[in-house]
This record gives sequence, structure tokens and C-alpha cells, in this order.
Amino acid sequence: MMRTTQGMRKTMGVLGVALLLVTSTAHAFNDADALKVVGFARTQLRKTATAMPSTSRSPKASRADGTWSTVANTDAVAWTQGFFPGSMWHLFQVGLEPSWQQKADQWTRPLEGQKTNRQTHDLGFKLFTSYGQAYRLTGDPYYRGVLLTSAETLATRYNSRIGIIDCCDWNSAWDVPLVTDTMMNLELLLWAAANGGRAELRTMAINHALTTLRDAVRPDGSSFHYVDYNAATGAIRSKGTFQGYSTNSTWARGHAWLIYGYTMVYRYTGDARMLAAARKVTDWYLDNVPADMVPKWDFNAPGTQKDSSAAAIVASALQELSNLETDAARKTRYRDAALRTLDTLVSPAYFAQGTNSPGLLLHGVGHLPANQEIDVSLIYGDYYFLEAVLRFNPNPPYPWYSKVAFFESQHLLGTTNTGVRTVEFDVTPLASSQDGTVGYTDSSTSVTGYSVLNMTVRMNLDGYFDVRNGGAYASLVQVPYVNGQTYHVRMVADLPAQRYSVWVRPPGGSEVQIANRYVFRTGAPAINDLGRVSVRTVIADSDFRVLGHTVTPGGTTAAGVAEVLPGPVRTPVDFEHTAMSGNEVSPVLTWLSQDASLLSLLADFERWGTVPSDHLPGDVDEVAVAEAARVVANEAMPEGFGCGAAGAVPLPLLVLALRSWRNRRRKQQAARG
Repeated sequence: MMRTTQGMRKTMGVLGVALLLVTSTAHAFNDADALKVVGFARTQLRKTATAMPSTSRSPKASRADGTWSTVANTDAVAWTQGFFPGSMWHLFQVGLEPSWQQKADQWTRPLEGQKTNRQTHDLGFKLFTSYGQAYRLTGDPYYRGVLLTSAETLATRYNSRIGIIDCCDWNSAWDVPLVTDTMMNLELLLWAAANGGRAELRTMAINHALTTLRDAVRPDGSSFHYVDYNAATGAIRSKGTFQGYSTNSTWARGHAWLIYGYTMVYRYTGDARMLAAARKVTDWYLDNVPADMVPKWDFNAPGTQKDSSAAAIVASALQELSNLETDAARKTRYRDAALRTLDTLVSPAYFAQGTNSPGLLLHGVGHLPANQEIDVSLIYGDYYFLEAVLRFNPNPPYPWYSKVAFFESQHLLGTTNTGVRTVEFDVTPLASSQDGTVGYTDSSTSVTGYSVLNMTVRMNLDGYFDVRNGGAYASLVQVPYVNGQTYHVRMVADLPAQRYSVWVRPPGGSEVQIANRYVFRTGAPAINDLGRVSVRTVIADSDFRVLGHTVTPGGTTAAGVAEVLPGPVRTPVDFEHTAMSGNEVSPVLTWLSQDASLLSLLADFERWGTVPSDHLPGDVDEVAVAEAARVVANEAMPEGFGCGAAGAVPLPLLVLALRSWRNRRRKQQAARG
């Protein structure tokens, strides 16, 4: 089941672009930039998933030809396999689309074999970025089980004499080494201890963090990359920067792991020593990073080669640290630094949009001393960049774009939307001709076709909004739509009564009700909650956009007064409209033939037939009745919303007029009899 889904949705109703900046900043990173990054990420990750030959391998670094180098998901020593599925889990978080959940899961499950891999300290990188994100977003116990097993596997590498997680076995020059990277893998132990695992796992993580602070962090806050210990005595054998420039230099990404790692450990433990450590390594970084906030691959290396992956890691960490920080000045400094970093990363200098790179960020560095992955896009840099953007604002108005495929059109709303609910969203047609729908069904119903959508609002090919009513589409009033303009839609759904009402507010106008207590779709599956929404088009992907979708309890009128929702009412007819010349509209009566009770009314109406040629005084022709109803309805509507103003035909009064005509015909027939 979805966790905190409704909470994730509620804040998406803010349609303004919020500048979440502290007063001292001069940058402009905002929700528009976040939307830009997420939109590009959707494109790049979808292309990557399509291009990958199978789910047995995952991307690692970009090549000059615009493709990814890859690594086998079974590789025991490689550490990057979790970042591709993790990035797709990030996109699932954005829109709660089952299609992204499916893609993420397809690359997550092949990593399960790593849960018993004792050859590496990088199980957190492999599994917490993938299985951890999966469990956070879905609550599926399968993911939890893999995480708990992998945490116990990682714990087998704990050296109790030294108090560290032994990082690796592949370097024969080392005895019992720690590397700063391991700080990131501690989250697997801390999470497991808090989610059913042994309490000792937490102790192992804290001990490792304290030993790293003591031996790998220099007094000034800079850092070594590794420390190697004597297995027998625990004494330090050597220190250095394995992937850095020199023994006493500070490797940028290794230092970024410390900033992120100590912040994360403090989040789990509340241990003041961890906050002090996070401050120490962060303050050194900020005092030494260049003005554009992207460090050289090693702070002490000659040349100008930058590493965008280190900047992305720090941008994500600093946002969390600023939220946890208790000192106001530091909080402001860290937040400012995070957003200035994002500002640079989303600029053309680093953002890969418009290049042949398959990734998100340019100018990453994997292992420069080994001449590997220099000045490329890196899947882990992209992961932390996307995480940083979502930490900036998890719920800006990320748009939902229409999809032709029913499965890809879905977004999950959770299982808590029961009873009477109000749905609101903005919809923007991005093409002049539309056949697009926003439809709803139960959380347990997968959207495979229109027939499963209990409630549907449509922009039809005739150029106006209508709503599904039982067996056909209808509208009380025609509200036209115009390409590029945004319309606000409000729907009050009464699930127990299986009725819903819909209002549309045109740009600069007032709400117009287009459906009143319409019946849920005839033949659709049972619905107990408002659990799924489908944003579906017949014509082409992304030809309309939904923004700021919210679901709230209860139902209100346009005036904001609690709406009294009566019991089920009979809706005997549907009215479709056929466009004529100009703004004229001719009403055509159509019946809901699937409803037995309405069929009886239809038979009753047809029995009286049309007005005979020898009609009696007082007989009224249907056309005259319809025209009279239109005149009366226009006079009754608020100023500016009659037929002359908006091409609208208010039809409930027409129904009453036709019914009145039928009753008079009965009396006249009786008089003849």
C-alpha cells in the first residue's frame, strides 16, 4: 500500500512558483528549475531504459557516442548498480505513476542476489538506493526483507577490534582499510536497526563513524580518503587518497561522502558528535570550494578539471543539514550553499540538456588516477542531483502529461480517499484538437481501458468539456477549451451514492457547473476509494497537461459553503450537442439505454409521439419548447454565462420543459379519448 501518498499530494496544489530562498542569496534556483530537471530526467531515464539490452546490467558512465557504459547487476565488487533503479524510484515519487514503479522494480529485483554478497562494503550503495527507495515509497514487505538480510551481510565485515566496516578485499596492499565512501553505506545498518534488525547494527554504524572522524578527518576539517589498519594490533598502517591527487590532498567526492554521511548518521541518531562532525567537514568544504560551488576533482590537484558528481552529493546533503541544523547562521549558510550549487548545476555549463549525453550532468570524474571516466556523465552523480532537486521541494507543481497508453496514463492516489471527496486540478490543452480524459477508479483497479473509469472529465473533439454520465457523455453547459489556456476543474465525488458533480473555471472567469450528480460509469468495477487517476489522450502523448492535482475530504460549493449532497437522484437523459454555424448549438436528446429505469421513461415518452397535424389548441411543438427553455435558462443564468456569452446551453430547464410538454400531451390525449 502507498505510504503518505495523500500528504504528498496535498501540497501539489500550490500553483505559484515559490522561491525557496534565504534573504542573503543572489541566485534564482526555483520550482521552474526543478520542473526543468525532472522533465529532462524523465526523458533521459526513459531513453536509457529503452536502450538497455536487458535488466541484467545497469548504466554507469557516459561514452563519447552518447551511450552508457554498463556493469553487470551480479558484479560483486562494482558499486554503482543501485543508482539507475534508484533514479527511477525518484521519478515514481514525483508523479506516482505505476509505469515508473514498474521500470524501477524491473531493475531493482535483479540486485536481490547482492543481499548475501560479503565481498564488499558497498551494499548500501547497491541496495539502499534501490530497495530502500522501493520500500519507502511502497511499503512492500518484499523490499524490507531484502534490506534486513543485506544489513546482516554488511555487518559480517565489521571489525570489532578497530571498530570499522572493513571496506574491501581486492587491494592486497591494505590490511583492514576504511574509506570515506563507507559513511554512505552506514544507512543500511542504521535503517535495519530501526526496522526490526538487531540493535547492534546501530552500534556498529556509530563506532565506524567515530573512528572515521578520529582518523580520516584532519584537524582543519579536510580529509584523507582511506586509512589502513593492522589487523592484529589495530594500529594505523597508512593514510592516503586512493582516488585523489596525492597522499595529503583532499579528494572531492570522498569528502562529499563525509558531508552526506555525517548528516545522515545525525538524522538517525541525534548524536551531537555527528552534527559536530558534519559541521566540521562541511565548513572546510565551503571555505575551499570555488565560487561556482563545483569543486575540482581533488581540491589540491593542478588543472581545472571539475567533478559535478561531488557537487551534486553535497547539494543534496546540505539541504538536509540545513534542516537539521540548530544554529540559525549555519542553517542559512548551508541552505544558501545548496541552492547556489543547484543553480550552477542546472546551468548550461553542467546541465546535459541539448548535448548527446545520456545523463543529466556533464563533467563528472570517476577515477582520474586510473584514467577512468573523466569528464563524463555519471549515473550516481545524476542520482544525487535528482535527489537534491526533490529535497529542494518534494512537491512543487510537477505536471502530469497525457499518455496514449492506459498503463502509462495512471497516477496513484492511495487508499484513504473514501466517502465524499473534492478533487481539483488545472488542465491545459497543448494541442488545438483534443480527445483527452481525466478519469478515476479504485486503488485496486488497474487502468486498462475506459471501461474501468468510474468518473471521467473529457475535453472532446467538438471543442468543449463534458463528463461521463452512466452510459454516455453529457454536459449541462458547454465550456469551450482553447489551446494553451489553463482551466481549473473541481469535482465533488460522492462514492457511497456513486454520483459526482463537476465545475470548470475558464481563464479569468468564474466557475461553471457542467455536471450535477452524474451517475458513475455503467458497468465499471466496484469503487471503494478514489485511488487511481488516468490522464489519457487518444491523439498523442503530452498533448495536454494536468497540474496541481489535489484530493481533499468533503465537498464544497463555489462559494466555499459545505455542500449538502442528497441521496441518489434519477438522471433520465443525457444531452449531446452538435455544433452548427457560428456559436449556435442544437440540443439533441439521447437516452441512457443501459439503465432499465431510464428505458421505461424512454418508452413512456415515445408512446406520446410528436405533435399531430391536427393538434388541439394548447399543443406545443418540441422545437418551440426547446427554444423557450433556452431563452428562460439564459435569463436565469448569472450575467456573462448565458448562451450569448459563452455558447452555453443550460439543459436542466430544457428537461423540465420537455417533461412539462409531455404532461400536457397526456391531458390533451385524455380529453380526446
